[in-house]
Amino acid sequence: MNWNTILEIGAAIVVAFGGAGAIIAGVTKFSVNQIADSLQKKYDLKLNKELEAFKNTLENKSYVSKTRFDAEFAIYRQLSGITVTMVKEVSQLFPTFTRDTRDDYETYKGRYDTALEKAIAFQDELAGSAPFIPAEIYSLFRDLEIKCKQQLGDFVDFRLRPDSEEYIAECKDEYKEVWKRTRQIQSDLDAIIDKLREYLAQLEVV
Repeated sequence: MNWNTILEIGAAIVVAFGGAGAIIAGVTKFSVNQIADSLQKKYDLKLNKELEAFKNTLENKSYVSKTRFDAEFAIYRQLSGITVTMVKEVSQLFPTFTRDTRDDYETYKGRYDTALEKAIAFQDELAGSAPFIPAEIYSLFRDLEIKCKQQLGDFVDFRLRPDSEEYIAECKDEYKEVWKRTRQIQSDLDAIIDKLREYLAQLEVV
Protein backbone atom coordinates (compact mmCIF):
# COMPACT_ATOMS: atom_id res chain seq x y z
CA MET A 1 0.00 0.00 0.00
CA ASN A 2 1.50 3.36 -1.09
CA TRP A 3 1.10 6.82 0.54
CA ASN A 4 -1.58 7.91 -1.93
CA THR A 5 -3.75 4.98 -0.91
CA ILE A 6 -3.24 5.77 2.83
CA LEU A 7 -4.18 9.44 2.30
CA GLU A 8 -7.28 8.45 0.34
CA ILE A 9 -8.38 6.10 3.16
CA GLY A 10 -7.74 8.84 5.78
CA ALA A 11 -9.74 11.36 3.80
CA ALA A 12 -12.57 8.88 3.45
CA ILE A 13 -12.62 8.34 7.24
CA VAL A 14 -12.74 12.08 7.91
CA VAL A 15 -15.61 12.51 5.46
CA ALA A 16 -17.41 9.52 6.94
CA PHE A 17 -17.37 11.02 10.41
CA GLY A 18 -18.47 14.48 9.30
CA GLY A 19 -15.21 16.10 8.39
CA ALA A 20 -12.33 17.57 10.40
CA GLY A 21 -14.62 20.14 12.07
CA ALA A 22 -16.76 17.38 13.54
CA ILE A 23 -13.70 15.59 14.93
CA ILE A 24 -12.35 18.80 16.47
CA ALA A 25 -15.76 19.53 17.96
CA GLY A 26 -15.93 16.02 19.40
CA VAL A 27 -12.48 16.30 20.94
CA THR A 28 -13.34 19.74 22.37
CA LYS A 29 -16.58 18.49 23.86
CA PHE A 30 -14.80 15.54 25.44
CA SER A 31 -12.13 17.83 26.94
CA VAL A 32 -14.73 20.25 28.32
CA ASN A 33 -16.66 17.40 29.91
CA GLN A 34 -13.50 16.08 31.52
CA ILE A 35 -12.63 19.52 32.91
CA ALA A 36 -16.19 20.00 34.17
CA ASP A 37 -16.13 16.61 35.89
CA SER A 38 -12.81 17.43 37.53
CA LEU A 39 -14.05 20.82 38.77
CA GLN A 40 -17.25 19.25 40.05
CA LYS A 41 -15.30 16.65 42.02
CA LYS A 42 -13.09 19.36 43.55
CA TYR A 43 -16.14 21.44 44.45
CA ASP A 44 -17.90 18.42 45.97
CA LEU A 45 -14.81 17.62 48.03
CA LYS A 46 -14.55 21.20 49.29
CA LEU A 47 -18.27 21.28 50.05
CA ASN A 48 -18.05 18.00 51.96
CA LYS A 49 -15.16 19.32 54.04
CA GLU A 50 -17.08 22.51 54.83
CA LEU A 51 -20.17 20.50 55.78
CA GLU A 52 -18.09 18.25 58.03
CA ALA A 53 -16.53 21.26 59.75
CA PHE A 54 -19.97 22.78 60.20
CA LYS A 55 -21.30 19.52 61.68
CA ASN A 56 -18.39 19.43 64.12
CA THR A 57 -19.17 22.99 65.16
CA LEU A 58 -22.81 22.06 65.74
CA GLU A 59 -21.83 19.01 67.77
CA ASN A 60 -19.58 21.12 70.01
CA LYS A 61 -22.43 23.52 70.78
CA SER A 62 -25.22 23.08 73.27
CA TYR A 63 -28.43 24.79 72.24
CA VAL A 64 -30.55 26.21 75.04
CA SER A 65 -33.44 28.62 75.34
CA LYS A 66 -32.76 32.19 76.41
CA THR A 67 -34.69 31.54 79.62
CA ARG A 68 -32.46 28.62 80.54
CA PHE A 69 -29.28 30.48 79.58
CA ASP A 70 -30.23 33.47 81.72
CA ALA A 71 -31.07 31.16 84.63
CA GLU A 72 -27.75 29.29 84.40
CA PHE A 73 -25.80 32.51 84.00
CA ALA A 74 -27.42 33.91 87.16
CA ILE A 75 -26.58 30.72 89.08
CA TYR A 76 -22.92 30.78 88.06
CA ARG A 77 -22.59 34.47 88.71
CA GLN A 78 -23.97 34.09 92.24
CA LEU A 79 -21.97 30.95 92.95
CA SER A 80 -18.74 32.42 91.59
CA GLY A 81 -19.03 35.47 93.82
CA ILE A 82 -19.56 33.35 96.93
CA THR A 83 -16.73 31.02 95.91
CA VAL A 84 -14.24 33.87 95.48
CA THR A 85 -15.19 35.29 98.89
CA MET A 86 -14.76 31.91 100.59
CA VAL A 87 -11.37 31.31 98.97
CA LYS A 88 -10.18 34.78 99.95
CA GLU A 89 -11.09 34.28 103.62
CA VAL A 90 -9.88 30.67 103.83
CA SER A 91 -6.59 31.67 102.22
CA GLN A 92 -6.02 34.12 105.07
CA LEU A 93 -5.94 31.24 107.55
CA PHE A 94 -2.58 30.12 106.20
CA PRO A 95 -1.58 32.99 103.87
CA THR A 96 1.13 32.42 101.29
CA PHE A 97 1.74 36.00 100.18
CA THR A 98 1.93 37.73 103.56
CA ARG A 99 3.73 36.76 106.72
CA ASP A 100 1.51 35.31 109.43
CA THR A 101 2.42 37.35 112.52
CA ARG A 102 -0.78 36.90 114.54
CA ASP A 103 -0.16 35.30 117.88
CA ASP A 104 -3.25 35.86 119.97
CA TYR A 105 -6.30 33.67 120.28
CA GLU A 106 -8.89 36.40 119.67
CA THR A 107 -7.33 37.44 116.38
CA TYR A 108 -7.14 33.85 115.19
CA LYS A 109 -10.67 33.11 116.37
CA GLY A 110 -12.07 36.12 114.50
CA ARG A 111 -10.36 35.04 111.31
CA TYR A 112 -11.63 31.50 111.73
CA ASP A 113 -15.22 32.61 112.36
CA THR A 114 -15.22 34.77 109.22
CA ALA A 115 -13.81 31.97 107.05
CA LEU A 116 -16.26 29.47 108.52
CA GLU A 117 -19.20 31.78 107.81
CA LYS A 118 -18.15 32.13 104.16
CA ALA A 119 -17.60 28.39 103.81
CA ILE A 120 -21.09 27.67 105.13
CA ALA A 121 -22.60 30.24 102.75
CA PHE A 122 -20.78 28.56 99.88
CA GLN A 123 -21.86 25.11 101.03
CA ASP A 124 -25.53 26.14 101.10
CA GLU A 125 -25.34 27.89 97.74
CA LEU A 126 -23.66 24.92 96.07
CA ALA A 127 -26.17 22.47 97.52
CA GLY A 128 -29.08 24.59 96.28
CA SER A 129 -27.56 24.97 92.81
CA ALA A 130 -26.45 21.34 92.43
CA PRO A 131 -29.44 20.17 90.30
CA PHE A 132 -28.73 22.87 87.71
CA ILE A 133 -24.97 22.34 87.40
CA PRO A 134 -23.31 19.78 85.09
CA ALA A 135 -21.73 16.94 87.09
CA GLU A 136 -18.20 17.79 85.98
CA ILE A 137 -18.45 21.40 87.11
CA TYR A 138 -20.20 20.44 90.34
CA SER A 139 -17.35 18.05 91.11
CA LEU A 140 -14.82 20.88 90.79
CA PHE A 141 -16.78 23.03 93.22
CA ARG A 142 -17.18 20.11 95.62
CA ASP A 143 -13.45 19.35 95.64
CA LEU A 144 -12.75 23.00 96.41
CA GLU A 145 -15.23 22.91 99.29
CA ILE A 146 -13.51 19.84 100.78
CA LYS A 147 -10.09 21.50 100.68
CA CYS A 148 -11.40 24.68 102.28
CA LYS A 149 -12.99 22.67 105.09
CA GLN A 150 -9.70 20.84 105.58
CA GLN A 151 -8.05 24.21 106.10
CA LEU A 152 -10.67 25.15 108.67
CA GLY A 153 -10.14 21.89 110.56
CA ASP A 154 -6.36 22.25 110.50
CA PHE A 155 -6.62 25.86 111.62
CA VAL A 156 -8.36 24.70 114.79
CA ASP A 157 -5.51 22.29 115.51
CA PHE A 158 -2.59 24.52 114.54
CA ARG A 159 -3.92 27.83 115.83
CA LEU A 160 -6.86 27.57 118.23
CA ARG A 161 -6.24 24.56 120.48
CA PRO A 162 -4.42 25.38 123.74
CA ASP A 163 -1.48 23.11 122.90
CA SER A 164 -1.17 24.25 119.27
CA GLU A 165 2.59 24.85 119.52
CA GLU A 166 3.20 21.34 120.78
CA TYR A 167 0.86 19.97 118.11
CA ILE A 168 2.79 21.78 115.38
CA ALA A 169 6.04 20.30 116.70
CA GLU A 170 4.50 16.82 116.58
CA CYS A 171 2.94 17.22 113.12
CA LYS A 172 5.52 19.16 111.17
CA ASP A 173 4.75 17.48 107.84
CA GLU A 174 1.02 18.09 108.18
CA TYR A 175 1.74 21.70 109.14
CA LYS A 176 3.75 22.18 105.95
CA GLU A 177 0.89 20.74 103.91
CA VAL A 178 -1.61 23.37 105.02
CA TRP A 179 0.50 26.12 103.43
CA LYS A 180 0.74 24.14 100.19
CA ARG A 181 -3.01 23.59 100.26
CA THR A 182 -3.61 27.33 100.20
CA ARG A 183 -1.90 27.47 96.81
CA GLN A 184 -3.88 24.45 95.64
CA ILE A 185 -7.14 26.12 96.64
CA GLN A 186 -6.29 29.26 94.73
CA SER A 187 -5.24 27.20 91.71
CA ASP A 188 -8.49 25.22 91.88
CA LEU A 189 -10.46 28.45 91.86
CA ASP A 190 -8.68 29.55 88.67
CA ALA A 191 -9.46 26.16 87.08
CA ILE A 192 -13.15 26.48 87.96
CA ILE A 193 -13.36 29.95 86.45
CA ASP A 194 -11.69 28.72 83.24
CA LYS A 195 -14.09 25.76 83.08
CA LEU A 196 -17.10 28.01 83.51
CA ARG A 197 -15.89 30.30 80.72
CA GLU A 198 -15.48 27.29 78.44
CA TYR A 199 -18.89 25.88 79.33
CA LEU A 200 -20.78 29.15 78.89
CA ALA A 201 -19.00 29.81 75.58
CA GLN A 202 -20.36 26.59 74.09
CA LEU A 203 -23.97 27.45 74.93
CA GLU A 204 -25.90 28.75 71.93
CA VAL A 205 -29.13 30.61 72.63
CA VAL A 206 -32.05 29.65 70.35
